[in-house]
Amino acid sequence: MQEPSADSQQGSIVPSGPSPKRIAPRVAHGSLMLVLGCLVSLFLPFAGAILMAYGMRELAEASGARGVAISFAESAVLIAAALVAGVGYAALLAPVLVCSAAVVLCMWRGATVTNMSVAVVIGSLVSFGIDAAIAAISGISVSETAVAYLMAALRESVGTGVEGDLLLAQIQPVVEAVWPLIYVTGAAFDCLVAGIGSYLMGVRCTGEPGRPSLARFDVPMWSVAVLALAVVGFGVSFTGIPESGLVRTVSTTVFMSVRIIFALQGFGVVSALMTRSRMGCLTRTVCIFFLFWSEMMLFAMSIVGLIDIWANFRKLPRDGSRDRVTQ
Repeated sequence: MQEPSADSQQGSIVPSGPSPKRIAPRVAHGSLMLVLGCLVSLFLPFAGAILMAYGMRELAEASGARGVAISFAESAVLIAAALVAGVGYAALLAPVLVCSAAVVLCMWRGATVTNMSVAVVIGSLVSFGIDAAIAAISGISVSETAVAYLMAALRESVGTGVEGDLLLAQIQPVVEAVWPLIYVTGAAFDCLVAGIGSYLMGVRCTGEPGRPSLARFDVPMWSVAVLALAVVGFGVSFTGIPESGLVRTVSTTVFMSVRIIFALQGFGVVSALMTRSRMGCLTRTVCIFFLFWSEMMLFAMSIVGLIDIWANFRKLPRDGSRDRVTQ
């Protein structure tokens, strides 16, 4: 008769070891990690986000709501100190702190697709608001600055020949429509790495190494409504309405942002299929590379994810709890 621990890891690519020993969280240690994360984020933002979330989660686990209040108060003091040192330091620190705090709150109380999406939106708006305020003080436009930055990066990629100029002329309208994605992707990566820090501290405090399962990822229905509104807004922007450029930019940004959710749904479908078929490591690796390429070029995984909302290829139970992230 097999041991239960062996059955629990059957089919795993890399079986995990025994559950880690539970270590009691401490307020002093969590506060120290939060300060250390703020210092590191000035040089390595992603590493700083991991440490910030690590410390905030420890404070929450140690003292509950009081620990959350301590982390918020400590964050405010750290931002004020950064502001005294220089506006640039505060501008770098604030978005990472906001993303880390939002993700820790989500994961501490139970992460869902909805509240994690809200965390990314809040982080994006904070980062954009800071840049817009700095641009307004300097007398420049944040949109023009972002477009010029992206076009300069593309110019270095395509070169200075006639063909490069023609290509840039064709790409520029696209860049003018999607430039806010700079803030969305930045906030999404900050939230991702902050989630890693929060998860590590959660495992350290609880001793339960439960991992999120992409194969069980299931999007809520509101994402379909948001996608439909983005498509309608994009179409309306070509009818000559006032501020059509703004409507097109917002619609395109929302469309490309919510596409990430559907892409995760599509990858979840493929992940479940790979697990069910017991696909080997090499075959999985080749398939993953091909699927990433197909998503970048053809939106293939996003389409699969959108269809799965109704087709339910994985036969997931959908009884109103589909918004919760399976961990």
